Amino acid sequence: MNYIVVILVLSFIAYKIYQKTKVPEGLKNIPTLSFLDLLIEIFTKVGPDKRWENTRDVLEKEGIGKLWFNGQWTITVTDLGLVKDIMTKTDLYPKALLEESFPTSLITKYYGTNVVLSNGDVWKRHRRIANPSFRNLPVHVFVESTTKLLNVMEKIDNEPIEVKSLMHRLALDVLGKAAFGFDFNNLEDPNNVYVTTYNEVMAELSKPLYFVFSFLDYLPRFEALRKIEKLNSLYDEIVESKHKAMKMGEIEKKINNKSADLLEHMVYACNDPDNPTLTNEELRHDLAMFMLAGHDTTANALTTILYLLAIHKDTQKKVRDEILRVLGDNLIPSVEQQKELKYMNMVINENLRLYPPVAQLPQRFNSQEIKFRNHVIPAKTPIELSIYGIHHSSRNWKDPEKFIPERFENEKHDHYSWLGFGGGNRLCLGINFSLIEQRIILCALLRKYEVSLPADSIHKDKLQIEPEVSGTSGPHPVPLIFKRRTE
Repeated sequence: MNYIVVILVLSFIAYKIYQKTKVPEGLKNIPTLSFLDLLIEIFTKVGPDKRWENTRDVLEKEGIGKLWFNGQWTITVTDLGLVKDIMTKTDLYPKALLEESFPTSLITKYYGTNVVLSNGDVWKRHRRIANPSFRNLPVHVFVESTTKLLNVMEKIDNEPIEVKSLMHRLALDVLGKAAFGFDFNNLEDPNNVYVTTYNEVMAELSKPLYFVFSFLDYLPRFEALRKIEKLNSLYDEIVESKHKAMKMGEIEKKINNKSADLLEHMVYACNDPDNPTLTNEELRHDLAMFMLAGHDTTANALTTILYLLAIHKDTQKKVRDEILRVLGDNLIPSVEQQKELKYMNMVINENLRLYPPVAQLPQRFNSQEIKFRNHVIPAKTPIELSIYGIHHSSRNWKDPEKFIPERFENEKHDHYSWLGFGGGNRLCLGINFSLIEQRIILCALLRKYEVSLPADSIHKDKLQIEPEVSGTSGPHPVPLIFKRRTE
């Protein structure tokens, strides 16, 4: 009798598993991507280049593949026609919300509902408040931090400098001052309490075990929660200080003399009676997202572009010659001069194509059933856009693995084949912030130094990439040699 009970229980479990993993009718003819390969990639922390290597055959041929992950069937897309639809028809393809996809996750607790991960009227409210902040960028902050970077580098004598760490320290200082007027002082004090706490939180959020087995988030993680609360308390203090400054009329003065930071612009907009406001919690969630989008991504982009310039000396010289010609005796490029740095901008675009800091966009889903070729994709199917795959597909680019900045000279490529900052009406808010920061830093470094790769570098044959926090990716540590120019 006991055997019969056991058999019935096992049969019931097997039936439930079958029901859960059964492929929907409309997805049956879509090629399947290996779940086992994905697990190995996640736990061995290999980069998006390895992921593309494992999925290229399917995605190059079909432009779409299905994958069983996190308890449901998802589809990965590289077909440019479908990519365009997904990025422009936001009502049909809204973003998956953290509180719905990962209700108990620490990622949800930290990032919440913000300007990046929201839809409809909520997104419009966040965007309306944030938009003015990015029209008046505090360029003086970029200049001050770049000067401090050069001073730090002066103290490092005759030895390779690990640029990934240095660029992360620089980008965090820039963002802290420009976004909410807080000096992390990370360049001069890389181990201060706020930086350490931020790095610890990022490490907790990127643990692969919880990403793969999201049900584990139901278990208490007291130490991780303590770290998040500590960081959140800093954000809350900063937001509250801005509200006090607003009441005293200080923010209006700073806006009038164009010295306000991004958060001050947002708090000012929140006090506009014609604008719907954001709560302090919503402002905090936006700050948390700005920290990721404006710090990790730009730091990794600067690291990879310096690597590319180090191994392509002819390109480095061409960029430097352009800087000297356009800037003359000026150390920092003006807005007009930045437009004239055409070859540098090609190099920046090509770097973001080869090594996109965000290799895969946040998950979306289709709000209703859609047809794609001979497939009928059921409503509510999770959809992921592989930026790395789109950027490295031979369907979109000739010699996609080669570094060829000149391919951007006449902008002849399909608009949706390059998604360095996303696309459609959800284009990254911080695109100009990141590009101006990169140009200013590159001008300062290349004017002063010649950059080269050490002979024993682990990157001498190929840049080694790894996944990082919340969907970003970047290289392993990259030591480079900076030789003072004598010309």
